[in-house]
Amino acid sequence: MTIAPLQHLLPARAHTAWTVFRGPMNPDTLRTGLARVAARHQLQVQQPAENTLLLTTGPDTEHDVPCVTVRWRPYTPPRPDTLSHVLPDTHLEILLDHQKAEEAAAALTEWLTDALRRFHPAELEQITQSMPLLAQFTPSTNILADGWAVIFRDHYVENTLGFLLALHRAGVPARWIYALAKGDRTHNRDRVHATLRDLGCVSGLLDNTVVNAPDTHAAELAQATAGVDAFIDAAHATGRKVLVIDDGGLLAQGYGHKDAPRRIDAALELTVSGLKRITAAGELAIPVFNLARSQLKTHLGYPEIADSCLRRLRALLPAVKVTGRTVLVLGYGTLGSRLAQALHHQGCQVHVADPDPLARIAAAERGHPTYRTAAVALRTVQPFLLVGTTGEDALAPGELPLLPEGAYLAPFATRDFSLLADPDHGLPATEIPGIGRRYQLPHGAHITLLGDGRSMNLFESDAIPSQGYDAYRAGTLIAAEALCERADTLTPGVHTGLVDEIILNSGLYEAYYDRYLTGPHPAGTVGTQPAQPGRAADALEGLAACVVGFGTAGQLHARILAEHGAHLSVVDPKHQDLPQTYRSFPHGVDEIPDPVRSTIGLWSVCCPTADHLPVLRTILAKDPEARILLEKPACQGHEIDALSALLASHRNARVVVTDQYQHARALDVLTDLMQRFEPGAAPDYVAITFTKDRTGDIARGRFIDRTYGVLGYEWLHMLAVLRRVLTPDLASSYLASDPQRAGLWATYDPELFVSALTEKSTLIDGPTHLRIELASSIASPTVLLGSTPRTTPDGSGVWRQNLRPADDRHRHVTVHAGRTQFTMHLDPVTAPGGWQLERNHHRVTAVRDDTVLHDEVVQDSPMHTTIQHAATTLIGTEPLPLPDMGPLRRIASLAELLHAQQPAGLTDRATA
Repeated sequence: MTIAPLQHLLPARAHTAWTVFRGPMNPDTLRTGLARVAARHQLQVQQPAENTLLLTTGPDTEHDVPCVTVRWRPYTPPRPDTLSHVLPDTHLEILLDHQKAEEAAAALTEWLTDALRRFHPAELEQITQSMPLLAQFTPSTNILADGWAVIFRDHYVENTLGFLLALHRAGVPARWIYALAKGDRTHNRDRVHATLRDLGCVSGLLDNTVVNAPDTHAAELAQATAGVDAFIDAAHATGRKVLVIDDGGLLAQGYGHKDAPRRIDAALELTVSGLKRITAAGELAIPVFNLARSQLKTHLGYPEIADSCLRRLRALLPAVKVTGRTVLVLGYGTLGSRLAQALHHQGCQVHVADPDPLARIAAAERGHPTYRTAAVALRTVQPFLLVGTTGEDALAPGELPLLPEGAYLAPFATRDFSLLADPDHGLPATEIPGIGRRYQLPHGAHITLLGDGRSMNLFESDAIPSQGYDAYRAGTLIAAEALCERADTLTPGVHTGLVDEIILNSGLYEAYYDRYLTGPHPAGTVGTQPAQPGRAADALEGLAACVVGFGTAGQLHARILAEHGAHLSVVDPKHQDLPQTYRSFPHGVDEIPDPVRSTIGLWSVCCPTADHLPVLRTILAKDPEARILLEKPACQGHEIDALSALLASHRNARVVVTDQYQHARALDVLTDLMQRFEPGAAPDYVAITFTKDRTGDIARGRFIDRTYGVLGYEWLHMLAVLRRVLTPDLASSYLASDPQRAGLWATYDPELFVSALTEKSTLIDGPTHLRIELASSIASPTVLLGSTPRTTPDGSGVWRQNLRPADDRHRHVTVHAGRTQFTMHLDPVTAPGGWQLERNHHRVTAVRDDTVLHDEVVQDSPMHTTIQHAATTLIGTEPLPLPDMGPLRRIASLAELLHAQQPAGLTDRATA
């Protein structure tokens, strides 16, 4: 697919009979291109001198007037035209003079314009080398290459080109990459456009102004969406799914809605303004990964953005004194707060206006005078500079008369000062080339809008250094690969916590630290060697691993192991749809070919519990020193002694049973709080509730544990939590206690054995009198014990309303120790009023006498943490004890008791 050159991206062409071109090209390339143009127009090429070519209608140049004359000479540009100061070997200054052959001259002009504006191969190589993390984390799998087409919309700067080059290196064919510029006047936007077209990509325009005001730009929007429609249709016709990486512009046009006539399949969101567009556009029918509010952009992206904003501001005001003067920052969000602090460090008197009370509080506590509105601020102070970072209309019409004479306005989001360009106001304006516009306000004052009214750091600039955005672009590519891999299983809507988890576990942050922060590299070494694709080094990098059983647990294990760089095989004789992305065997472990089995360094056993012991016997018979990760429960109750004997007879083997809450960060916070607020006080009450409505899973054929019933799902997790909050002696006493002494309330089910269970026990150990209440259900999301969060969110920014439908699972922990009540609400977390936390976010609180002592949101994926910890342990060499069978013996005893008490008619309730 091709698209005509975009006039806004290319310099205007002269209408005179001669034109001068300058750029990186050698004479041989010029001669070849000229010959091709001449051939298309039935002209002859003559070379009367070394540096001259003539296009004529015949071979006799003495009697035939040349149609086109091309002369050239070596040329040294005044400065390199790339951020990395690359100067290709040969630059030419070319004179094109034509007396007739208008069509041929126009074709030659078009070719020279594109060819001389394309980045030279030496420049492209340096762009790639200046982003070593992007090169290192370029996917080596075929997920993107085989099944996806990509629409990428962003500013046309060097790091954008670097990202698209990496996408192409990952295997996405150039024809299935559609790049869209956002319309900002970036320095080399025409060079990016020309290079993309030369690579075979589609390059177009979808201006932010068009997205924000579609009614007044209907023609431009129709032209842009027509190209997008054709690209999506072509991709879907060939079986490719479509991924959009954007700032919400395309989703705002409906491409992500369930009733859309033409829908994409997944999206990566890059900006906060894009999130607002997505929210305003209505309910999504596709998964969207949120990079805008990710930890990656917050911690590594925004500091670089703020730095580029400040550098561009000073560049546009070279004669203006800044230090010591009054500045008004409109908006104290992620970007505004950083700019305010940077300006303060330069000695400015920084004032802040923001309608959000929490933002004002944050600004005031940093020492800035604050105001609810710009009007109140402008009636109080006379700033020489107004900085806009709201992404909304930062000034209202009634506030224009309050602007002081000579003030400068610096917008760092497109809509901040769009009021000035509104034709309804008709403000007289004078263009200041390369600087901005000077307006005369109705009350006679003059103000200067820096830039073109859009993001000022992008105004005739390349904004952020390529190395500054290296990590962010690498993280975007990591997230894109993961999104494409999981798109079919993710719920529709915006996902933030999962993005943070994926990038955290990729090793990007460690690689960033090692690359840029562990000390200076020797001169000229950064980026001089091409980085090798792959993941950061960890215990699984390059290891051959085999997942046995590809049900829900097996798919999760496989994904996590693959994310950490393991080379996977999958074995499952019962699964009819084994993945093509891994080497798969649709039969038992004993039938794996010996050459394959001999290479496996880690086994992950995720088959049904009844198959665990036979599979372990088969693995250990072939490899007595095998490393095995065993999904819980380790075995059935009557097999515990046999499993213990098998492991004891293979002491050179290493076996770890998954225990995902043993390493949960939220539990670390909980136990630290207990020690902090009630040091030395033993708990006197512990209540743990883990419920999940599994009826839908069961209806779809998911494995049912009829041996343990509800005990085989969440009960071992609850025991892991209990063991973390109790002392080792108390935990051992509880596990060894007789279940018949506990109060048990069971719900029997003809298909599920026991679908819900509540246990109440009391431990008396000297002065300790401890009540324990455990409850779980797999047929209802009902909260049996515990409660919803008792306090409403504090508005810290991590809470959102109605992120998802009503939760179908609840995981609550309550501990009373001394005078303090400690609570932990594990993902998913919903508070009163529909306030919710993103996935993999947990809440821990401490309350005493109705006073909240501590309220913390903890981000963590317990499953990722436990598999990573288990793999590291298995591959290590430290002595490893045999798995602790105490919790498994406890649930086996409970299951045996419940089977014995099972009523003949399976009545609803029985008390043992």
